[in-house]
Order: sequence, then C-alpha cells, then structure tokens
Amino acid sequence: MLGQIIVKESQKDLTLIIEGEFKKILKADKETCKKIKSFIKDYNSERDVSERDRIKDSIFSEISPGKKIELASNKEFELDNDGNMYLKNTKDPIPEFLAAKLLEYIEKGLDIEALVLFWKRLLLNPDTHVREQLYMFLENNGHPITSKGYFMAYKSVSVKYKYNKETGEEECNVEYDEDTGEEVKQKFTHNLTFKPHHSGNHGMIIKIGNPVTMPREECDNNPERTCSAGLHVGSMEYVGSFGWGANNVILECLISPTDVVSVPVDYNATKMRTCRYYPIAISNGENEEIFLEEDYDVYQKDYLSEEMAKYKTKVEEKIAEISASIKEAGDIVDSLY
Repeated sequence: MLGQIIVKESQKDLTLIIEGEFKKILKADKETCKKIKSFIKDYNSERDVSERDRIKDSIFSEISPGKKIELASNKEFELDNDGNMYLKNTKDPIPEFLAAKLLEYIEKGLDIEALVLFWKRLLLNPDTHVREQLYMFLENNGHPITSKGYFMAYKSVSVKYKYNKETGEEECNVEYDEDTGEEVKQKFTHNLTFKPHHSGNHGMIIKIGNPVTMPREECDNNPERTCSAGLHVGSMEYVGSFGWGANNVILECLISPTDVVSVPVDYNATKMRTCRYYPIAISNGENEEIFLEEDYDVYQKDYLSEEMAKYKTKVEEKIAEISASIKEAGDIVDSLY
C-alpha cells in the first residue's frame, strides 16, 4: 500500500510528514501553502510511483527556504543541486532552521544582516557540532542576536571581596543607616569586581567591560559531558536559580558564536560552555557606564587576527609534513628501480 503525505496544521505553519521526513511551511506564505496543498492532493491520489516521486520533488523544491531566499536576495546566497543553501564563497550549508529564520525575515521585510553576520561568526567556530546546537539554544531561550552577529547570554556571579590577612575571612563592606541602625542593602555597580561561583584556573576575576577568556584547548567540547571545563553562561532561567544569594549578581554578556565550545545536552539546553565572553552590564544593579558590541569588536578583531595567524601556521606545518611524506615515498620508489 502506498504511503500518504500527512499534514498537521497550527496557527503559524503547516507540518508535512513525507516518508518519515518533516517539513514546515509558514502560513504567512499563502501562495506556497496553496500550491503545497494542491501537490499533496495529487500525491495522495496518485498510484504511479514515478509520478509520485516527481510530485514529491516539486514539493521539496517549493518549500525549500534556500530556494526562496536565493530568489529574494541572490547576491548573498547560492544553492547546490540538492537544494542546500550557502553563503556565497563558503562551503558549509546553512542549517535548515537558520535558513527558515532568514526566510521569515525576508518575508517580513526585516534586515537579515545580523543573521548573516551571526552565520559568518559561526563558520569560524572550529567545533562544527556547535552549529546545530547553538541556534536552537538561542531560539529555545529567547536570546537576542545583536546587529553585529553576537548574542546575549547571562552569568550568575558574586562580588569579589578582599580577605583579612590574619583571619582569612572575606571582608564585606557593610553599611548601616545612621537613623535606624538597619543594614543598608548594598548597591551593585559596574565598578565592582566579581567572581564565578566555581573555582578554576581561568575567569576568576570578572570586570564589566573586560573580556573573560580561557584557552580553547582547555575547554571541553563534548556536549555529553554536562558539567566540565569551560566558561559557563546560560539563559536567565538557568542563572536565575543558580547560586543565588545576598551578594550574587547576574551579568549580561555578549558572546561570539565563534567562541561557543559546547551546549551540554542536560538542563534543556539552557547553559553552554564558551572560551570567551564579554560582560557588558549588571542585570540587577546600577550601570554607570554603557558598553556596546562596538566595544567588543575592538577586542574580537585582534583576537580573530591572532587566531587566524595560529591557524595559518598550523596549516602550513601540516602541508610541509605532507610534502615531506610524499617526497620520502617518492624517494623510496625511485630507489627501487
């Protein structure tokens, strides 16, 4: 018995189940929805296998986000013969979920530059598995993408006080109201120094407006290891319930997609490990100075230049190693005859 295309309809989209494959079409695209429904009717009533395959190919071609984006903005994107969409002059296909978001922006007349920059930064990430994990993390938790392709995340920290040399106790600056004698609640400002809740070799001193870094090679990029090495940031839901106390502060941080190392599989994808983050503000305090993504760009440009130089050196060393191996094999062959 020939299978049927199953259609599930919601307020926003149509979901098609075609031979075990799931495809979504936004209802905002009324013309495409109309065509698809007609194709489905023909497919489900057709008994000739080759004709059904032809109709199925027409459906896939019609609902491909890449197809529509290429038509809407052919200067930015290109398609291969399988319908995969690429940013021009790159070799890795744009994931379907990001392609769908690009299509949604185009259909609504929104500027797609932020998404394009986000994808470019993600292409520079050496951990390619992050490409599938990251955008879903942002979508699930409502993290905004900035105009320069960074994204916002949060970190729960505590105020870093000095310790008494004799007692070893942490010295907190407690203030009291001169009229009532009651303790005055401390104001958190961006001039304070902060520390993470867990100790480690990196990221122990946190200042607003200064990037916090850790060597990437020391971070754990395995998403199956849920609590492991790296600089941890997460959603507001996650950090809001993590290590909360009287001296705890939630920092708003800019993250580059390039620097995400892993999105662990636990906690419903509400946290991640990264090798760099840029704290720009206190969410539950006073910010006397404003830091923007343009400020982070200054650091990132130098950082990416350094990383590119390291990458170039590694590639050149590998080429030299391969060349030497080829020459050695050639010399052995020549010596045989």
